[in-house]
Order: sequence, then C-alpha cells, then structure tokens
Amino acid sequence: MIGIVRRTATSLLVIATLLSGCGQGTDPARLAVGDCFQIPSETSDIGSIGKRACTEPHAGEVFHQFEAGADAYPSDTDWEQLIYPICDPEFEAYTGTFVGDRLDIQYLYLVPTPERWSAGDRRVTCFISSLDGAPLTKSHRAP
Repeated sequence: MIGIVRRTATSLLVIATLLSGCGQGTDPARLAVGDCFQIPSETSDIGSIGKRACTEPHAGEVFHQFEAGADAYPSDTDWEQLIYPICDPEFEAYTGTFVGDRLDIQYLYLVPTPERWSAGDRRVTCFISSLDGAPLTKSHRAP
C-alpha cells in the first residue's frame, strides 16, 4: 500500500491506497522525475499507474523523489516535517514558482504504507496536481 498526500497552503489529505500490482501500466515505484501519469479512478488499486505524455491529459507530474531516513513509520505530523522542507524547494526549483503562490497547481506525494515501510520501502514521490481536480495538459517544469 502507498498513500497519496496533498500539499497546499491550508490542507493535508491522506488517502491510503493498495499497491497490488494489478492492471496495465507502471508500478508507482518506477516513476521518475518528469514522468506524467494518470491516477486510477479506483483509489483502492494504485498498484499500476498509467504513464503518458505530459501533453496528454494527466493527473500528476513527478518533480522529486527521495528515500525517507526515519527509522519508525512517521505520523502525519512527522511526514509533514520530513517532506515539506524537501519538496517545497524542489517544487520551486522544478516549476520556477513558490508552492504557496500557485492558484492552479499544488503538490501531492506518494508515501509507503506501514506494511511497505516494514518491508523496507522508504521512497517518497512528490508530484504536481491541479488544485481543482481538472486534468493537467502540459508539463509544469520551468524552462
């Protein structure tokens, strides 16, 4: 299982999702910076994410990945304290704008569930998403 967490100036949303390996597409652990993808509409199965060109409608664009260094599985507050100082400046470097200044996009992140954490998975994937839920139709990487 992995979780999707929303980063905006005022909210935090966590959705636990099953990493089952079902379906066609890419394992979320194989996403790379610059990849654009579609999140399955059935959030109980995010074991397969459909990669697509950033010029096609998509739900997310990876802008940073890192391995969390904590020993114990982080609480929601711990995740925030771990991720925001890393992904906020990476968002700015990738898009050319501060996350709090954007009215059209935000960032979310994928984190391992406690079960995957226990199995050694520490990967955090930060990705851009639209604020209103509309599909993205271009890359947000700064020129």
